Amino acid sequence: MAWTLHWAGRQVMIVDRGEPITASRIAAGLITPVTGQRMALTTGYKESFRHAAAFYRRVERELNCQVLNEKPAVRQFVKDDGQHAFEKKLCGSDVRFSTLKDDAGRVTGIELRDAARLNVPKFLEQTRQYFASLGRYQQAELNPDTDIVINDKGVFVARLDIRCACVVFCQGYQPIRNRWFPTIPDGPAKGEILRVRLSDYTEDRVVHQGIWLVPDGLEADAAFYLLGATYDRVNLNNEPTTVGREELVSGLQQITAETPIVMDHVAAVRAGMKRRKPIIGPHPDSDCVFVLNGLGSRGALLAPVAAQALTDLIFGAPITSDQHDVIDVLPGKLDSRLAATHSTRPKSLTQLAHNVIRRIVQPGDTVIDATAGNGNDTQMLATLVGAAGRTIALDVQQSAIDSTANRLAKAGLTADLRLGDHARELASLQASGIRVKAVMFNLGYLPGSDKQITTSGNSTLAAVQIASDILLPGGAVTMIAYRGHTAGPAEAAIVEQWIAELPTDRFETSRIEGDATQATSPVLFVVRSVSCGSIAGAGQFAAL
Repeated sequence: MAWTLHWAGRQVMIVDRGEPITASRIAAGLITPVTGQRMALTTGYKESFRHAAAFYRRVERELNCQVLNEKPAVRQFVKDDGQHAFEKKLCGSDVRFSTLKDDAGRVTGIELRDAARLNVPKFLEQTRQYFASLGRYQQAELNPDTDIVINDKGVFVARLDIRCACVVFCQGYQPIRNRWFPTIPDGPAKGEILRVRLSDYTEDRVVHQGIWLVPDGLEADAAFYLLGATYDRVNLNNEPTTVGREELVSGLQQITAETPIVMDHVAAVRAGMKRRKPIIGPHPDSDCVFVLNGLGSRGALLAPVAAQALTDLIFGAPITSDQHDVIDVLPGKLDSRLAATHSTRPKSLTQLAHNVIRRIVQPGDTVIDATAGNGNDTQMLATLVGAAGRTIALDVQQSAIDSTANRLAKAGLTADLRLGDHARELASLQASGIRVKAVMFNLGYLPGSDKQITTSGNSTLAAVQIASDILLPGGAVTMIAYRGHTAGPAEAAIVEQWIAELPTDRFETSRIEGDATQATSPVLFVVRSVSCGSIAGAGQFAAL
């Protein structure tokens, strides 16, 4: 949550209890499209995996260390009917897999290609150290009932001398319930994990067969593995049990006949929800209190998605349909924002684009309005960068340049106004070596003008490509495509295809429908250049 808030341009203070044993600290960090003995497909996996991989790669660049290992995983059939379940559930899905066979040619399982493992303990410890080096991390045991004062002026933690605009509770499972969200999480489950030593077993992929076995280090004569995990919804504590150990060792016999040497045995409580989805949202009585919880056993996959959705919600942007597929959202004082995400009425995509730009543009920056139109975006950009910055506005029609000039004059603002095709003008600016923080496009025709004069797909494609090339780290390109005119659908499709082919290690992208029920409604595309700036993140709670 805190990474995402920081990348949105907000200062975050992390307060964490520093517990030595938590579900996150002992988690194996498995990311897989198929879960459970019944081989249940993970809803929305493809998009969630894409978002999570891009998120962790960005974290790796910030910390200069590897935390994500993308590698196929093996799913072996547990029962004789395993192949039937596999054929029924995977065939026709978008899960990429190949079959595994024994020496007799019988199908014994599948290899899941789009799988990964997050080194969660390393991810937490490295980011914790980095936050501390920035002065953005404090370790403390706080009582939400007495230590955190929340009123109409914001959030105040007297004991730590923290004043902030809002608080996000990211507490996981707590034996003592938080009075703000006493029923969350509502489906916790204790899990036990063994760290074992095997001398003869050589598989270096994650293997699932009722339980899972994960490579966890090598020595000269043996390899170490994590073996897990049990589920206990009654005994919610961190105490390892003999029953749990025996269950895991017995399950291991389905994978290898070798008797393991148990090196360590740990237990913790996962913060799951009964609906098996993470939950985010505001408190019903306060617009400065939020929660992110209920990640359960899929936290490594869904934490980045949930964090982005809550960040969007805090800043007034709608939650996308992809996000709604995999997370639950609490109603609250932000009902108007939430209603907008479910409503069939068109959203103000222009306002959403402005919200994106306002979060990243600072005084003194250089910005471009690639389709000046009547000057609305140009005025907003010029206001943000101020007299110390530079605003450039482009348009192919003189009437648009004139309208923009008049609007700026009335507002006491100035900009570099250029008449010409946006692709050609952007190419000229690129040749001059310019780097910019933001580029905005409103595609289609000039409102109140000749509707036959529109932007075209080929010119727009060239223009948005150049715009992405000249972005500074942390910058963004926004593109609103209007699909209600003749050339609109084709132009929007061209932009969407271009976005789909962007390298995920350099850009983060999003797509927001104006009205999901109307194929001709506008659509907003956002392309963000990966930032290499400093960070701050979330623990027990994040103060924004």
